[in-house]
This record gives sequence, structure tokens and C-alpha cells, in this order.
Amino acid sequence: MIHIRRTDLTKARYVREGYVRPTAEYFRRAMSYFTDCLERVLFVVLSDDQAWCRIHINATYIVYSSGHSPIVDMAIAALCDHTIITVGTYGWWAAWFTNGITITQHNIPVNGSALSKQFYRADHYKSDWIGL
Repeated sequence: MIHIRRTDLTKARYVREGYVRPTAEYFRRAMSYFTDCLERVLFVVLSDDQAWCRIHINATYIVYSSGHSPIVDMAIAALCDHTIITVGTYGWWAAWFTNGITITQHNIPVNGSALSKQFYRADHYKSDWIGL
């Protein structure tokens, strides 16, 4: 499962606070991690910006979940084995529910930012989650 939070993170104030916008390159690297180590992969994309995802997140085995409520998307996420997440509690909870391999963005929060002064990464991310 890939959870992509983008719409609010495209606003300049979030960047100033220390959030990092997820990039297509981050998702390509994370997806490669799974295709390199697992025999069969189906990526399910859950996002608040499906239009961006359909342009920038591509793979042979991919399904875009659209038109569902957040509750249904969370149920879909909970049925998945592994996760690729962006910042936010939605992706965080999905990763806890799947309890498989989780890939996160390594560069959140930006060092020295206002967010970094409030956010202790070890409090929010399990030690075995992989930061890319």
C-alpha cells in the first residue's frame, strides 16, 4: 500500500515549518525496494491527490483507490501487507495496521525547522521502519 498525502503539503507554510513534499523519486525508490525483495507485488495507491499520483506513480502492478471514503481506504490499507507512507497520522496508522515492512521519508522533519523542535522521530516511527 502506498499512502500519499500531498494537497496540504504543497502549501508554502508547511514547507517553512519543516515538512517535505513527497516526490515521485521517493516513491520510485520505495517501490523498487519492494519489487527487488518480494516475488509478487501489487501496489495500492491511497491519496488525497489521485490526479498527481496517476501522472507520477506508475508501475506494472498498481491499483489507484479512488472514490472511496477515508474509512473504506483505511480498511483497504489494513488488508495490505506492507506500506510506503508520507508524513501524517493516516499513513502512520495504516503502517501500524499492516505491521509489515514500512518505508517512510527519511528527511522529515527538516533539520533545524520549527517542526524539528516539536517532533521527535523515535516517538512517531518504529525503529524498524525504513527511511528513504
